Amino acid sequence: MLEKSPILFLGVGGSGMSSLAHMAIDLEIPVIGYDKKSSETTDFLKERGITLYDSIESIPLNGIQMVVYSSAINDKHKEVFEEIKGLGIPLKHRSEFMHILVSNQKSISVAGSHGKTSTTTMVSQILTELGLNPTIMIGGDTSLLQKRGGKIGSGDYAVYESDESDGTFLKHKANYRLLTNIDNDHLDYYKTREKLELAFLEYIGFGTDGEAILFVGDSGIHSVLKSNYKSVTFHENFKLNLLVTKEQTNEDWFLYLIDHYNSQITYFIYEFVGSKLEFFVENQHFQLHLPFPGVHYLTNGLVALTCAMKLGISPSKSVSILSRYIGVKRRQEILGNWNDVTVVDDYGHHPTEIKVVIKSLKEKNKTNGNLHVIFQPHRYTRTQLLLEDLAKALLDADKVYLLPIYSAGENPIEGISSERFLPFLNPNKTKILAGNIQNDLDHIRSQLQPGDLLLCLGAGNVREWGVQLVQKSLK
Repeated sequence: MLEKSPILFLGVGGSGMSSLAHMAIDLEIPVIGYDKKSSETTDFLKERGITLYDSIESIPLNGIQMVVYSSAINDKHKEVFEEIKGLGIPLKHRSEFMHILVSNQKSISVAGSHGKTSTTTMVSQILTELGLNPTIMIGGDTSLLQKRGGKIGSGDYAVYESDESDGTFLKHKANYRLLTNIDNDHLDYYKTREKLELAFLEYIGFGTDGEAILFVGDSGIHSVLKSNYKSVTFHENFKLNLLVTKEQTNEDWFLYLIDHYNSQITYFIYEFVGSKLEFFVENQHFQLHLPFPGVHYLTNGLVALTCAMKLGISPSKSVSILSRYIGVKRRQEILGNWNDVTVVDDYGHHPTEIKVVIKSLKEKNKTNGNLHVIFQPHRYTRTQLLLEDLAKALLDADKVYLLPIYSAGENPIEGISSERFLPFLNPNKTKILAGNIQNDLDHIRSQLQPGDLLLCLGAGNVREWGVQLVQKSLK
């Protein structure tokens, strides 16, 4: 049970940590935050009343009921951690603290290598528009939360993202566990694909109670299930919900599950028809259409409305709500226009995400001009592990501008830089940028034509290049 004495958040400017801090504020708990960098996020937290420190050594620890930290900060401040332990103050990883916050509600976790934020937002929008007032934690900026990232609701449900990057998502034994896809990411932590897959299998929760909702149209999930189904043990109160194509219903592994666990399994049959997704469940036919282009959004929507259906919400209501899906900042977000060039920002930083975003925007803009992409590689470790795949994912762009690698706090790795992409790209369509916004934009402007689309792509600060370009057009 949380008290009304202060809680200290270390690294409070991060998306996950700031969300939790906002939720603590909702509970009228005093919040003390530490972050060495000020930002819009920390400024907004200060507006809501937190006390912010940029030096961890200067924080008074007397009277603090709990310290919440993320994996990114744990190893960097061992001395401070020892002092906190010596004072008898409980230390809680952010995943542990979140479970404290939602312990009195039925929890819905959303995991997957891609699409977590969008799917969490979709589930949250459905529940919110139906007046169910859920607790929400989303690792992205959506109008649903008005820049807060997290809020405490008085309803029966709590919806949150489960981040697999550091393995702590295995602590999220939610009542409903959603999984969008499995892909090669965070191998710097898991080391091998096999360990990554086993972690996701554990997250799904065979052998525990609750419900899992899996998009089996994803090749990663399909592979994991197909290779492990014979060894799967279901808890007697566990329910598995599979989203499958018509073709997959004929596969041996699927039939095995249906034959042996029929009372536990619900399955949807779906297919893509143009820009819509048609699905069949319980002998009823539905169509899903979203405001954003791309198959990935449709499949995320199918996962979200399946979850809602398990909560007793009819697919027809969910389809209607998702037809006006509000979206998330930095997910195909239109920043504005410059000289009849549409400027778009997207968070995609993994090869699969990059391919999907470029394909979606090329399809959307096919009758107009070219697609220009400013790409900012994210982290030295990810670039080293996925270099060739990242480069090949950019090949469908008409022009590529490569920014220096965004370190995200990592130390540089010798020999790993944006120049390493060049052997895999078309030299006539690729330009290395210096990282100076004004100089970079001078060159990019000279390449753009009316009707073109400029995509700012990456998880760092590449958005700023697009913002500056649009702002120039407003002056």
